[in-house]
Amino acid sequence: MDEIISYYNQFDEWGRPEREPIEFKVNWHYIKKYLPEDGHVLDNGAGPGKYSMELAKEGYTVTLSDLTPRLVELARSKANEMNLNGQFNDFLVSDAKELSMLEEDQFDASLMLGPYRMKMPECRQSKNYIELQKRGE
Repeated sequence: MDEIISYYNQFDEWGRPEREPIEFKVNWHYIKKYLPEDGHVLDNGAGPGKYSMELAKEGYTVTLSDLTPRLVELARSKANEMNLNGQFNDFLVSDAKELSMLEEDQFDASLMLGPYRMKMPECRQSKNYIELQKRGE
């Protein structure tokens, strides 16, 4: 895990969507298409929270998690700077597969973008991840 944290500490992850705008626009299109109209969203592996900020602007309650402490602090700072703190339930430093600190059935939707999507089957099938989603909705 230290290698991953070291890697993400080396560059401007917040500015990446501006440098690669097509990725952000395509992702955002599908996020909006498939998310419920409102609710509580887990942005797991969120980095500095670019998508989380957009979700917060749209009125969603967001819980942000990422492995890299510097990026979680940057996300907290950006939420404060954008006056979005009230839309955030929490900012967590955690591995995408280790979410036992979260309550079961609390999220209406979850995101896992970036390199975590490559491990999605592994993460989504973990007991922790499945139990976080609300049932029957």
